Amino acid sequence: MEVFFNNKNKSFLHNPFTVSLNPSGMLVQITDPKLFKSFQIDAKDLTIMKTNKNQNKWLIDAGLFAGFMILFWLDLTGVALHQWLGVAIGVLVVYHLVTHWKWVKTVTERFFKRTSQQARLFYLVDAGLGSGFALILATGLVISTWFSLSLGNYAAWKNVHNLSSIATLLLLVVKIGAHWRMIVQNARKTIFVSQEAAPKTQPAQPVQTLSTGRRDFMKLMGVVGAASLLAAGRALDEIEAASSREVSSAQLSSVQDSTSSTVWDSNSTTTACSVRCPRGCGYPGHCQRYTDSNGNQRCDFGECM
Repeated sequence: MEVFFNNKNKSFLHNPFTVSLNPSGMLVQITDPKLFKSFQIDAKDLTIMKTNKNQNKWLIDAGLFAGFMILFWLDLTGVALHQWLGVAIGVLVVYHLVTHWKWVKTVTERFFKRTSQQARLFYLVDAGLGSGFALILATGLVISTWFSLSLGNYAAWKNVHNLSSIATLLLLVVKIGAHWRMIVQNARKTIFVSQEAAPKTQPAQPVQTLSTGRRDFMKLMGVVGAASLLAAGRALDEIEAASSREVSSAQLSSVQDSTSSTVWDSNSTTTACSVRCPRGCGYPGHCQRYTDSNGNQRCDFGECM
């Protein structure tokens, strides 16, 4: 249940409730016309319900952002953890969409009708984020070691995966900048809690909004921007490395084709070596198909069969 009031009679946006706050700001009367029922609740308790719900959403969104940033460091997580963490991020994205579905549905119905430009902008950013995460998850599953698909254009799938990650990260930075005030306020309530806690016997007070300013915005966007630049740079380095490996693989293939007729003839015995992948990756491998069953720090696909 979401609560919106500012010392005036207020109606719920998602439910047919009517909220009335008495002049002293101590009690809130909630009337449900469907049940023909009214009840009163302390204003402080009502505020706590709203705050806890927002803080829980903030913690989940913060975990989503942190997990998404970690995904850019494949060497840190390894392929197996990278894949499982990617699925976990996908689950959090779906959860985020479900918890905000009423807003999505409302703006969708009013997008070309009567709604604010800000709502349209937020809707387009969220639509881009949803599409980006969906593309990341789809391409990630295609190139994952879980299915081991034989892809003739593996590098192209990998590049789409990395480029969609960078584009989604940029949209995520835009979203954080658009909601920076709410993020800072919830961070103060959840992590940076004031040490001077009010006594429990203090009378309930009307809702107070924590003040935020330009300095808070600069701090938040500075941290987010720096982390995002490092992550995007990491992804670009991976794309460049993949392109270099493709060039090297093409050159190696041409050399192997020209020397494929080399045979050692000893006592009518012919010895030949064939590999399934010409890259010859070493540990930990930049390819998600990296496998080392004999523990020699070399990919099995690049060794002689």
